[in-house]
Amino acid sequence: MSSHPLILKIQEGLNGFPPRKKFIVAVSGGADSVALLHLLLESGYRNLVVAHFNHRLRGRFSNADAFFVEKLAAKLNLAFESGSSQVQVRAKKEKRSLETAAREARYEFLASVAKKYRTRSIVLAHHADDQVETCLFNFLRGSGIAGLCGMRLRSQRTVEGLTLQLCRPLLAVTKMQLLAYLRERGLRHREDASNSVAEASRNKLRLKVIPLIQEHFGSSFKSSIARNAKVLADEEDLLSSISLPIAASKKLSVKPLRDLHSALRRRVIHSWLKGHGIDEPGYAEVELVDSLLLTSGPAKVNLPGNRHARRRAGVLFIE
Repeated sequence: MSSHPLILKIQEGLNGFPPRKKFIVAVSGGADSVALLHLLLESGYRNLVVAHFNHRLRGRFSNADAFFVEKLAAKLNLAFESGSSQVQVRAKKEKRSLETAAREARYEFLASVAKKYRTRSIVLAHHADDQVETCLFNFLRGSGIAGLCGMRLRSQRTVEGLTLQLCRPLLAVTKMQLLAYLRERGLRHREDASNSVAEASRNKLRLKVIPLIQEHFGSSFKSSIARNAKVLADEEDLLSSISLPIAASKKLSVKPLRDLHSALRRRVIHSWLKGHGIDEPGYAEVELVDSLLLTSGPAKVNLPGNRHARRRAGVLFIE
């Protein structure tokens, strides 16, 4: 079988990782992750663990997805791990969105698999279209530069004390390219019907907003967003190098924080919230905490997940 152009993208995305490197590969059974798994194998990466998480959101279809991925792993002679959770119950209990609860449960599962196989490297199937969607979604949420730079080719995420190394080698590959690869190779995958229903915020963006933008401005807007994300990622790195040392403290002193330039102060607060388990804090959460710096303002504000930020004796802390 001749090599495929997408293999070069995989090799570029995983540059520095030898073929013998052990990776946990998150495989849902959908087109993106199935293509990723086969591209990794074709690229020479064979020390792989296939990890599938069942969110139990689609009844028998979710179970069929899990069965499909298990059979695929067996066919490819790869290790397989599965996990599941009642995500809807968790979201209701923790008063979080379904998407957030699902993401947290999924990463907790991946962290458990990483511990079992003694590796910290996770490969995810996010692609170029996901990047555009993420940047637009974060812009609408008001998440600032950190959100507008989108997903990174490589990033870290700490889950229950374990720091995972996340790799996204498909960020320069479009959905159309992945589907074409699957057709060329005659590879089967599962279709998630819920992705075609414009109910969740991300689905509305993907199914209604992005096609409308493309209709009026052409598909080149996606490349523009990708370039913008790269520029902003560099600026994000610079600001992070300044703000992270300040945000690393368990408690923040009010006066020094209040004296910072507003742009840097917001970055410190954003990093501080993320470092204390507030998932993807947006503009609203940052502004709430910023309001604590005013002595005439509130001494306590509510945060997602039944958490709170307080001001007491000249310091801020989260409980």
